[in-house]
Amino acid sequence: MFGTEGIKKKAVAYYRHSAEDKQENSVPIQRDQANGFAAKYGIEIIHEEADEGKSGLSAARPGFERLFEDWVLNPDAQEFDYVLVLDVTRWGRFQDPDEAAYWEMQCKKRNKKVIYISRGFPKEEEKLLSSLETSIGRYMAAEYSRQLSDKVWHGSMKISEQGFSAGGTAPYGYVRVLFDENKKRVGILKKGEHKVIANQRVTFEPANDGSEQVVKDIFAMFVKRGIPPEDIANQLNENAVVSATGKEWDASKVVRVLGNETYTGTKLYNKTWSRLKQRQRKNPVEEWVRCEDAFEALVSRKDFEFAQEQLYWTMPSRWRHGIHKVNRTRRSVEDYVDKLVESYEDDRRYQVRKRLPVTFGLTYYQDGVAKRCFRITEEMRKHSEIIGVSVNMFTKNKIDAVFSLPTHNFGIGNYWVVNDADKNTPDYKVEGEDINTKVLNLCNSITL
Repeated sequence: MFGTEGIKKKAVAYYRHSAEDKQENSVPIQRDQANGFAAKYGIEIIHEEADEGKSGLSAARPGFERLFEDWVLNPDAQEFDYVLVLDVTRWGRFQDPDEAAYWEMQCKKRNKKVIYISRGFPKEEEKLLSSLETSIGRYMAAEYSRQLSDKVWHGSMKISEQGFSAGGTAPYGYVRVLFDENKKRVGILKKGEHKVIANQRVTFEPANDGSEQVVKDIFAMFVKRGIPPEDIANQLNENAVVSATGKEWDASKVVRVLGNETYTGTKLYNKTWSRLKQRQRKNPVEEWVRCEDAFEALVSRKDFEFAQEQLYWTMPSRWRHGIHKVNRTRRSVEDYVDKLVESYEDDRRYQVRKRLPVTFGLTYYQDGVAKRCFRITEEMRKHSEIIGVSVNMFTKNKIDAVFSLPTHNFGIGNYWVVNDADKNTPDYKVEGEDINTKVLNLCNSITL
């Protein structure tokens, strides 16, 4: 039997308990089970490492790191034979099961066997079955975290759709406010404070500490007076106004304020994806959750949209983003046309897609009025009308309007600014099934 051959076997024990785990997985309970297992098999536990309140999604845990750095991988460490762990889930809920296997292999290569206490020592004739059981356990541990993450995400989405905060800090100029389960205001949450009951809710309100006025001043200087971001930052620094970080302002911090739609009273969620310790990525605008008038606005929608338009023309990164959005929309329209003319022969379908008179324009706002600048080619002038697709880079849907535009209205330079304030603009808009009819008529008019 293990530990009875004259030389007592030694082990290092590892315990982990995270916030989402049940109390029966607490570190003291794991320690009791490890000591009981060690006594049963005559094993001496010479050292313990523990991670309290740490997720098992990665190996970046202080106790887990010390286990390897100070013991498993350290040639000067005291000799030992086993690493005792309660079960596969305590080793970690790695989203890649191979990562869990990698760390176990690091132990095996140094003649230190990982023993899962809940299963005990595998019998020699059951090694294959034990290995399969471990693999399944790793997958189930990862799946548990994925399912939990999905539940949390869906809950956060529902809360955000109602206009409440699903977590995080308030933007500069706002504070977080707690409401009880009956949606009655409880008070302001300080930094580091959180709701304690699941059905309580958190929203934003102006900070009333001067920072909300700074936000208003930034928009006023940029929108009303045309002062560029770097000069706004200089003025704030000259007046000894500190930023959200407590440091001086610079142009990038001013731009972040100007580009934050939250200041219109709109609650935004799902702008990025960063679940399960995976690398963060930006979500497309159409996947954002947007709840307007969720709390008191610091700036008007009109001023915010004007600021975005000014930033678009003055910042290369913004207009590059606009170009990318137009290109994505163009590909979507090509796919739409392909389906519309799928009965055409291949050569004709290719020619239609290549020569269809469709032009794209970015929506911008001037004095709160939407405008779109469309341009056509000389080839398009052969048609009596063309399709104009308006792309709005600041809204959830890429396409905000479709127009049937007479080519004789395009002036010198082949440009036409379609203005929502123009009384004739509604006559050019095309919606619903009329879009299919207009596009299909244009497709049929193209000759090879």
